[in-house]
Amino acid sequence: MRNLEQELKLSLDRRQYDLLRQQADTLPTLQTNHYFWSDGMSENEMVRLRERDGVFVLCYKKRISNTDGITVSDEREMEIAPDFANKMIQQGISFETLKSTVGVNYENNLSYVGKLDTYRTKFMLEDWCIELDQNAYFDQVDYELECESRNVEQLSKLKSYLFYTFGIVPKQSIPKSQRFFEQVFSSKTNK
Repeated sequence: MRNLEQELKLSLDRRQYDLLRQQADTLPTLQTNHYFWSDGMSENEMVRLRERDGVFVLCYKKRISNTDGITVSDEREMEIAPDFANKMIQQGISFETLKSTVGVNYENNLSYVGKLDTYRTKFMLEDWCIELDQNAYFDQVDYELECESRNVEQLSKLKSYLFYTFGIVPKQSIPKSQRFFEQVFSSKTNK
């Protein structure tokens, strides 16, 4: 399925995360992002398998714009059978499979790179559906807030609400996949 996603992504520190986490009436759930890479991919593109409660969703995402923490992306997803998903994790994703599942053309196959675990707390805060994330990958732990909306003005209002209600100064977040790959590539160059 193809989708145009508009999303606010803000980086949080531990104190801000804990403050917002107190507003939630739900517990975090684990989702694991398995990331894939191919030569020629830009930092604005990402291919992942997201695993949550035994369900795998293959996703291709390409950032179209990013302004003041509000990202607009072309997102294409398809649920994948667990056996096939595990095969992708073990062997990578062929360019033919990527084209037949999410409609994206690459000349090369994609290799499996690794995983990032996200403990996501999803809850309503006033009029906004908030996704509060604690991410763990390699030896890193970081925090962020995500909120999707079809109305960019609502996302801007959320930034003001967070500032005036909780004292959280909006700080644009680098996408999870980009932070993950920065760790991958920095560890390879440091060896």
